[in-house]
Amino acid sequence: MGKETNTLVLGIDAGNYRAKVAGPYGVDSYRTAICDWFERDIVEDFGKGDDMEFALKGRRGFAGTLASYEDQYGGGAMYGESKAHEDTLIRVLLAINRYRALYCPGFSRFKIVAGQPIISHSVDEKTKLADLLRGEHVITVNGVRQRITIEEVGIAAEGTGAFMSQPQVGVVRIIDVGSGTVNCATVADKRHINNASKTFNYGVETSGGRDNIDGIARGIIRSTTQLKWKRTDKVFVCGGVTEELLPLLAEHYPSAQAIIPQLNALDGVHQHLPTFANAIGFYEIARLTYG
Repeated sequence: MGKETNTLVLGIDAGNYRAKVAGPYGVDSYRTAICDWFERDIVEDFGKGDDMEFALKGRRGFAGTLASYEDQYGGGAMYGESKAHEDTLIRVLLAINRYRALYCPGFSRFKIVAGQPIISHSVDEKTKLADLLRGEHVITVNGVRQRITIEEVGIAAEGTGAFMSQPQVGVVRIIDVGSGTVNCATVADKRHINNASKTFNYGVETSGGRDNIDGIARGIIRSTTQLKWKRTDKVFVCGGVTEELLPLLAEHYPSAQAIIPQLNALDGVHQHLPTFANAIGFYEIARLTYG
């Protein structure tokens, strides 16, 4: 949980479509769409618990499934290669607040590992994101004022971080398919290999969604061959569309298989879906780093 009794250690994958959180009590996920606040004539619950109204530093809005329906500018997400912006801070604070309310009310201090795409995993970008997240934050969620202090922030590379959720020996290729980017990572003997890894600036939500899964698979194969990956490589896939993508990717990479993340929880080791691979990998890094 943390070296201090009231400090909770978490791994947070603040994706553009869904946020995933992993910690000692289990996992959580919610729709990360954000839209500006407006007066609602009719109050509808779209998200079965993930609809949230928030206020942070003078900014008011809605988040969750509600925001994905109501956002007048479309999509309710800020896509791009960097996550060092205010939407990420909001997503992370909401993720922490949800996890605390779901599993362990009373925690006020946190040590976290979050993620950046491989392409923006530079010292400057990592510092920007860590500085944005670290510190004491006051956010109002559904009318209740919440105080969250993030004491420590580690920033891991998406895709490479997922490796830590199911570590392997030798050379491993990881395809992490997100809503706005695809992270293709190479790990050799638990070390990230930069010249065989890259973030590609397309994803499920920016490339036609599940209706274009064939096209997304072809794009991933073209992208990874640019990195000189071989057909015989050991390839692992994670993300929300893993099940649909696997048979298509296996036509080029016969050994392709899903990452099955292993969460080291307080009550033992639990397996989770591939969509939680980054969050669980980040938590494993945080657990080993912060205790």
